[in-house]
Amino acid sequence: MKTNAKQVAMPIIEKVVDIAEEIFKNPELGYKEVRTVGEIIKFLEAYNIPYTKEVAYTGIIATIDSGKEGPHIGLVCDLDAVPTNGHPYCNPQDNGAHTCGHYAQIGVMLGVLGTIKEAGIVEALGGKVSFIGTPAEEFVDFDYRHELMAQGKIKYASGKQEMIHLGVFEDVDLVLSCHTLGTGMPYDAEIDATLNGFIKKRAVFHGKAAHAGANPSQGINALNAANLAMTGINFLRETFKEEDAIRVHFMLVEGGQSVNTIPERTTLDMYIRGKSVEAIMNANEKVDRALRAGGLAIGCDVEITDTPGYFPLRQDRNLTKVVEDNMRHYIQAERILRDGHGFASGDMGDISMIIPTVEIGTGGFVGTMHGKDFQTEDANMAYNIPIHYFIGTIVDLLSDKGQKVYEIKENFKPIFTRDEYLKTLENLNQTRMYKLEDTKC
Repeated sequence: MKTNAKQVAMPIIEKVVDIAEEIFKNPELGYKEVRTVGEIIKFLEAYNIPYTKEVAYTGIIATIDSGKEGPHIGLVCDLDAVPTNGHPYCNPQDNGAHTCGHYAQIGVMLGVLGTIKEAGIVEALGGKVSFIGTPAEEFVDFDYRHELMAQGKIKYASGKQEMIHLGVFEDVDLVLSCHTLGTGMPYDAEIDATLNGFIKKRAVFHGKAAHAGANPSQGINALNAANLAMTGINFLRETFKEEDAIRVHFMLVEGGQSVNTIPERTTLDMYIRGKSVEAIMNANEKVDRALRAGGLAIGCDVEITDTPGYFPLRQDRNLTKVVEDNMRHYIQAERILRDGHGFASGDMGDISMIIPTVEIGTGGFVGTMHGKDFQTEDANMAYNIPIHYFIGTIVDLLSDKGQKVYEIKENFKPIFTRDEYLKTLENLNQTRMYKLEDTKC
C-alpha cells in the first residue's frame, strides 16, 4: 500500500508545491485568509474531497470518511502570514508575508490528503482523515481581531483556540502537523521538540499631566513609572530558573502625549514565556509585583490586563515514534534533531494539552524566520519527503482497525479536558486595577 501511494503521490506533489508557492506570493494575516482558502478549495474540488469552509471564521476542514469503523486522524496546518517589512512578497495592506513557512504546511497536508484519497487508503483501512486548515496562528493584528470579537464573529484571537471552542477536535483522536525547522541548521527534520507557552500582558500607568517646563512638579510622570517597572523586571531575571526557559520581553507602545507635557499615561506591552504553565504563572506574579512597584514609587495607578497566549507544546512520544519509523526511510538518523526546546510559542501547544499531537520540524528553507529573506530552498525536503513519511504514518495508524491509535490514546495523559481548557482560558483573561490610594499604609 505504501509503495503504491508513492507512485500516486508524485503528480499530486507537483500540484501542491505550485499551490503552496502561489500562497507564499499572496500572503494574508490571520482571519483574513480568503484567497488562501480559495486556492485550497480549488485543489479539494479537483479531487472531489468534501469540505466545510468558514470554520472559525476563515478556517477550512476537508474530510475523507470511509464510513467504516476506525479512528479519526487530523492533519493540521496554519493558513496565515506574519507582518514582515521588506519581504519581496510583503502584502502592502498590512505587511503580511509568509516568513514562518505556513504556506509549506498547507502544501504538505494537501499532498497527504490528495494522495490518500487517490490511493484509496482510507477506504481500504477504515476510519477517516481530516485536513484542518486553521487561521490566525500568529498572535498579531490585534485591533482587527478585537473588532471581530466585538462583532461576535470570533471569541478567541487564535484560530486553534477558536476551533477548540467550537468543538472541532472533539471527535479527532490525534493530530499530525509540521512546521518549518529553523534555518541554518545541520538537520533535515526535528522530532519530540517542546515549545514555550506565554501570557500576553498590557500595563497602563495612569499619572497626572503638567507643563514639563513651567511646573513639572505638579505632574505625576507615568513614563518614569513605566521605566522603573522595566528596570524591576530586568532585575528579576536572575531569579528565573534555567530549566523553566523563562523569557520576558516588552515594548513601550505609548510613552506620553507630548514632549512638552509630563506623561499622563504610558502603556507597556509584553509577553511572559515559559516551558510549563506553572513556570509561566510564577514569572507572571513576579512581573506583576515589578509593575505595581513602578507605579507605587512614582505615585501612579496601574492597570494590568492579562490575555491568554498559547500553552506550552508537548509532543506525544508514542505518536512521534510512528512518524519517525517512516521518516527514517527518507532521512538519515544523524540528520534528525531530537528533544530540542524552542523558546518561541505556537497554538499547537493548546491542542497538545488535550489530544495526542506531533508537530514535526521540516527542513528545506533558507533565510531568517520572520525575516525579509525567508523562502523555500529545497522543495524536495520541504514538501516531497514530509508528504511521503506522513502518508506512511497514516497507513500504520489506520492499519489493524486503528489499533496503534487506540494504544496511543490509552497511554496519553491530557492536561485538560476541553471544558477545563476553556475555563482556564477564561480565568487567565482578566484586568486588574491597582490604585495608589489602596496601597497607602
